[in-house]
Amino acid sequence: MRLRTYIFAIAVEDYQATSLPNVAYAEQDAQGFVEAWQRLDVQPADCITLIGDQANHSNIRGSLRGLLGKVLPEDRLVLFYVGYGASIDGVSVLTAFDTQIENAQKSSIPLLDILNEIRSINCGQVLLFLDGSRKLAPVSPRLETQLEAEFQCEELKIFCKESTSRFAFVSCKPNEVSHASRVLDHSIWTHCLIQAIQGDAKEAMSKDRQVTTSTLQSYLLAEVPRVLRVTIAGATKQTPVMFGSKAKESVIVDLASLVDSKQLAVETANPIVESCLAGEIRGRVRDLRGYSKPKSPLSNHNDWERDFVEKAGTAEVASQATEIFEQLREAFRYKRKDLSFTNVASTASIKGPDFDVNISLSQDPEDAEKYLISTEVRSFRNPTVIEDPNFLAIFTKYCKRVVFELEANLDLESKIDDIEEIDALAKHLDYDPECTEFTLRMPGSGIVIYASGKEMVFSLDSAGDLKLLLGNTQKAFSQLAGDSINLGLRSKASQL
Repeated sequence: MRLRTYIFAIAVEDYQATSLPNVAYAEQDAQGFVEAWQRLDVQPADCITLIGDQANHSNIRGSLRGLLGKVLPEDRLVLFYVGYGASIDGVSVLTAFDTQIENAQKSSIPLLDILNEIRSINCGQVLLFLDGSRKLAPVSPRLETQLEAEFQCEELKIFCKESTSRFAFVSCKPNEVSHASRVLDHSIWTHCLIQAIQGDAKEAMSKDRQVTTSTLQSYLLAEVPRVLRVTIAGATKQTPVMFGSKAKESVIVDLASLVDSKQLAVETANPIVESCLAGEIRGRVRDLRGYSKPKSPLSNHNDWERDFVEKAGTAEVASQATEIFEQLREAFRYKRKDLSFTNVASTASIKGPDFDVNISLSQDPEDAEKYLISTEVRSFRNPTVIEDPNFLAIFTKYCKRVVFELEANLDLESKIDDIEEIDALAKHLDYDPECTEFTLRMPGSGIVIYASGKEMVFSLDSAGDLKLLLGNTQKAFSQLAGDSINLGLRSKASQL
């Protein structure tokens, strides 16, 4: 008989009391959390998700009681909650859709009531995930004295001490706030949870590719503050909390088969080795600060000329690299130990916790009397950073292309044949007679795609900002990776 995992998820985003502010992305948090478990073969029939007016006081109690009636001693129960929480007169409460501002204590659900319901059953493992610490701006004196009180969760400590099979994860400490991010469309804590559960965070796994209570908490303690720092400017501290036995580690999910299937999917495709953002700034060599009249006009692109141009431009490279370094430090609040800066002659590099920046100056291969300052942003360790407004503001000036470096050469002839079968695209396709490269202008998006060997380059056919480039690249990439034009790539440009 198959042992079951039962999921009970509650999300209170919009309240019946219109004066009670909504909880940003609460419903997406709950739905994403449940979907992550369903990818691990948890059956939809074993999942209850209460959102909107379904998450009312009586329905939460009744639905939980009904679900608990199905749980067998060997089964697992997973409960997820996101909404406003508070500790009123020493009692921790969870708000419901119909919680009333005028009487928040009586119209909310005491956490202890839920824990007592769970105590009444015999269950192999209980996992509680609570995000009840969203910031609530006071809207009335009464609301401020009740729901503004910090969500303490003291009841969880006792509940988890009673059994080595009970564990509770809370989004932050009582004196902190749980932050939501419009970049992620989730709370940061839930985003990290989902990444761990669905096997997208190696740091959350043990050597046996299991997510355990201790590996998950260690991952959350490191990842939540890091993502917070790079996605929300000026955000305060957020420290995830776990209640439960630290001596007895418990397996949450075994990801071995899932990781193997993901690896197989990559191996049978044409994996992307690396992705980067790139761009150049052109100028006249004679305008460089280190320029002095050469012994002969620049026209041959020989070694002497290249060396001459690089030496003349050392100050420009140092200036641009320093400017980017200072902007990154200010925008992302990086500390000294977070960033390393190297500047040697006509090259510079900045290495940070989320990505690397490489800057170099060279003679323009198309015009010997001009120079190029090339900028590359690569080695993305935090993909979400590319949607951060600060990141976009800094690198719009320097980056005009998205470059995908592939592990193996594309079968360009086959891809050209596929594209020519689609009338809407065929007229926008150009290629050389030997089919060593092709250029495709994607209609409606302004994206120009250049493919040659192991490289695909996405750029805009007219001036545009980095946000537009990234968004349209994602759309074009998804279309090219679809069934009609199968490039053998992943369906999403997730490497960026």
